[in-house]
Amino acid sequence: MKLQERYDIISSQLSSSFDVVSRHLSIQGTQAWVFFISSLSDSALITRLVESFVSTVSNHLNITFYPGGVEAIQDDKKAITNLLSGQALVLLEHSDDYYCIETRHYPARSTSEPSVEKSVRGSHDGFVENVILNVGLIRRRIRDPRLVVTMNKEGVKTRTDIAYLYIDELVDVDVLQDFEHRLKMLDETEILSERNLCESLYGKTWNPYPHVRYTERPDICAIHLLQGYLIALVDNSPTAMILPTTFFEQTKQIEEYTQTTMVAIFTRVLRLIGIAFSLYLLPLWIGLLIDRIPTMLKLPMLDIHPITFGFQVILADIVVEWIRQSLIHTPSILSSIMSFIAVFVLGDMAIELGAYTSEILIMVAVSNIGNLLTPSYELSLANKVFRIFIGTLALFFGCNGFCIGVFIHMLILLSTKTIKFPYLYPFIPFSYKECKRIFVGAPIKVKKD
Repeated sequence: MKLQERYDIISSQLSSSFDVVSRHLSIQGTQAWVFFISSLSDSALITRLVESFVSTVSNHLNITFYPGGVEAIQDDKKAITNLLSGQALVLLEHSDDYYCIETRHYPARSTSEPSVEKSVRGSHDGFVENVILNVGLIRRRIRDPRLVVTMNKEGVKTRTDIAYLYIDELVDVDVLQDFEHRLKMLDETEILSERNLCESLYGKTWNPYPHVRYTERPDICAIHLLQGYLIALVDNSPTAMILPTTFFEQTKQIEEYTQTTMVAIFTRVLRLIGIAFSLYLLPLWIGLLIDRIPTMLKLPMLDIHPITFGFQVILADIVVEWIRQSLIHTPSILSSIMSFIAVFVLGDMAIELGAYTSEILIMVAVSNIGNLLTPSYELSLANKVFRIFIGTLALFFGCNGFCIGVFIHMLILLSTKTIKFPYLYPFIPFSYKECKRIFVGAPIKVKKD
């Protein structure tokens, strides 16, 4: 096929955008076309690419492109996909190949510690929206030649880069084969985030508990890779997916690996108690008060009206949730105003007006502190959903309703599927080795070559 015909094929499939650049080169009678996306390509690399073409042709040498990697393909659709990903596309006369040269330079923010996974000790870098940089952050920590990084493109219009990483001979073969099979059979769903990828691979569900673990920390990904897990990264998203996961795996925090054994066990036990309080403390208190069973708090049980009491508890919990969401979306310049508003809606003025009592505020505050203790943001939201559900049953049926709610909650946890392991593993089924790793913090050991 002639050079002009191949140029017309490429040009006809590209829109007339300002950043779609095509340049014609003619050196010593050798004709060529260069295509690139100016908003995704490095101008310095483009300049060196043209210089390599000029210098080799002028000296009657074989045409050499540098400095990036070069891939010769004959599929024009794949060539256009690579072009729209930021690579330069070169067409040469007397050759039917499309030469894709690595010149990508994506706009990206600098790495910083994730706001939802902060730590006092340890590294303070985090993933960004560039999948190449994210892979580099993991490779910086694991310099093992057996580390496998596989890149796929999914979606008809988005053609999003999806990278999954694992260490050969360490990864769980069943999990890897299942993931690759699902990825191969993926339909034409557009992938824009790691959540889209998870739903496309494993389907949507009404179960609020996450079936994979999400993290923005490369050190957590490195630890899980050494333990045989699989990591999936999606371009344009600063979050990684860790497969598989369990309920207790999502309660672990990076600081457990930076403290002494006794301190790590102490903080881990306190965290698990706080997570249990975030689930069951408020519903249990509601059930005791509805059944007129005395508690340590001095709420007058004879004056309790179930509807009024339930409305006050729900209102206080909803107000706390409103404040949490507003602080996430409020610009930092207005955060002081939100603190001022929180004092009014959760302070003495609200108590004096009868919106809720001080006892209700205490119990709601303790329950929400337990939510903030949960390292996994998705797990904390799921726990809050079930706390409201169990609390509603306790409000209508007292302690019996609380027991029914806990029973339903345990059934849902037991029925939750996480690719391979049961959600309550290593307790159900019981595994002493895994319990020791999760609660005592066994050292990371891998197989030797």
